[in-house]
This record gives sequence, C-alpha cells and structure tokens, in this order.
Amino acid sequence: MKNELNALIMEAMKSHDTVRTETLRAIKSAFLNWQTSKENAGKELTEADEIQIFKKMVKQRQESVEQYIAAGRKELADAEQAQIDVLETFLPKAATEEDIVRAFAEAQASNGWSAEKKNMGLFVKAIKAALPNADGKMVAQVVQSRLA
Repeated sequence: MKNELNALIMEAMKSHDTVRTETLRAIKSAFLNWQTSKENAGKELTEADEIQIFKKMVKQRQESVEQYIAAGRKELADAEQAQIDVLETFLPKAATEEDIVRAFAEAQASNGWSAEKKNMGLFVKAIKAALPNADGKMVAQVVQSRLA
C-alpha cells in the first residue's frame, strides 16, 4: 500500500480531486508517523498495521463530524464525511457476526478451550488475529454470548 500511495496521490492531483488528495496525503503522513515513532522504529508496516491506522483515522473523523454537527457547522461535517468515504475504500469489508461466530468455533476446536468466562481473553485475541477487520465491540459481544 505504501508504495502505491504516491501514484494514487499523483492520480488524484491530476484529476483535481482535492478531497482525495488531502486524504491520501494524510494517510501517507500517518504511515510515516507510525514508522518514525519510538515503539515502531525499524519495524516494517504490515497490512494489519495499515488497517489499524485506517480505522483510527476514520474514528477521528467520525468524532469530528459529531462535534461539527453539534456546533451547527454542517459544511465542516460534510468535508470530514467526504474524507471518511475515501478512507473506507481502503478498509477491507468488516467481519460479520457469522464470521466471528465461525472464528470462535474454530478457535475453540483448534485450541481445545472450554467455553468459560475465564477464557474470554484467549478467544478475543484469537478471533482478532484471525479477523483483523472485525469490530472489537462485536467480537466481545459474540464471545460473551457464547461463554457459560
């Protein structure tokens, strides 16, 4: 992704798509910030890391949209929403509840874990590893509903 980012920025600039250009530049900046941070120094940016960065950027913009709407600034909220739309094109399709239930069953079968509350952390970790695009709240809800 990082390698094709410059080409996407150039393409957006040529088509005079300012929202897409700004968003792609923000993505490039976020990737660079990740790589130059102390805890990630020398690490290679993985696809899972990219997904986390995209999710964080979407969440930040969603919070901004809520604040702008509360302040009566619809034009600023619309601008943030346009960036969210661009960011979401890079996110994989979110895992469904059925996917999470299937991952739960696979984790239980492959690891032999009992469906007890004390194993909740193990299940959540295994599901998040298998489905990095799964919503954390949904994973926790599904796991909780399956545990005795």
